[in-house]
Amino acid sequence: MTELSAGMAQHRPTTSGLLSEGDWQQFFAGYSHIVLVANSDEQNFNEIHAAYPETTLFVFFNYVSKVLKTPFTRNSLLVARTSRVGSELIYDNALDKVLALLPGPGFTGVMSMRAATMEQVTEPAEFGGVAAGAIDLCGYLEDFYPRDHTASSGFALSVWLCEKVPQAKVVLCGFSGRRSRKWQMFHIHDWTFEQSVLQLLANSDKLEMAGRTAFNPYKALSRHFPDIDNSNFVFAAIQVLSERLENSNRNLGKLITITMPLRVIYNLARGLRIRSKKDRLVKQRKKQRAKNGEPS
Repeated sequence: MTELSAGMAQHRPTTSGLLSEGDWQQFFAGYSHIVLVANSDEQNFNEIHAAYPETTLFVFFNYVSKVLKTPFTRNSLLVARTSRVGSELIYDNALDKVLALLPGPGFTGVMSMRAATMEQVTEPAEFGGVAAGAIDLCGYLEDFYPRDHTASSGFALSVWLCEKVPQAKVVLCGFSGRRSRKWQMFHIHDWTFEQSVLQLLANSDKLEMAGRTAFNPYKALSRHFPDIDNSNFVFAAIQVLSERLENSNRNLGKLITITMPLRVIYNLARGLRIRSKKDRLVKQRKKQRAKNGEPS
């Protein structure tokens, strides 16, 4: 056991009472590696967690059953993202089921994350007797994230860690930005922007993307042709992408025309659907704010 891991075993920090960015910086600084595990099936988690030392913190997001099939006993943190009605784990009554997969002394607690202004703050006390802290990244993200989208939890935390906790090795697992056969992608996030930023940070050795090579073929190609200005490689790539996108748009137009009858049926079904629990809660809270004279 290393000196760092021995010290952590004697006094394992928890997320209880962590509210400021400074509190969270100090918390994360106690780990040599911070492995962020996306809810994606494009990874082999058994190989991933065996590859990192005891001083590693594994970070999971919301419904960890998408990744974990058996209880995970190593150092772990659960990020509970807020929504328009607060933490989904709370209003879905799923917190206990999720925490059952993160048992034992290795579990450090919950990070209640708010990353968009329309999200309802979930206070640590709302997680009952579970150790919990909160972080609000709205101000941090508004400086650079596209205004017509909201950041995904994994992206928000990974970029923040790269800047605020540079001494730790940040590792991303399953951050593909692609829809799989099993799990959908939410288009409220700008996946193209996020993947571009994460690739840039990986190429700059700010973080590591597990299972993906950091090899940049364009950079390597420029070394073979030093007489060609680097900007010309960028322009050539943009030209090819533009042509491919235009071709995709033509085929997409044909697909929209062909599927018009299906979309009519789909829209009728959506109009008849039963209002979801989240929609009902949002409506109730809007009425309560209006009654109290608060902005909606």
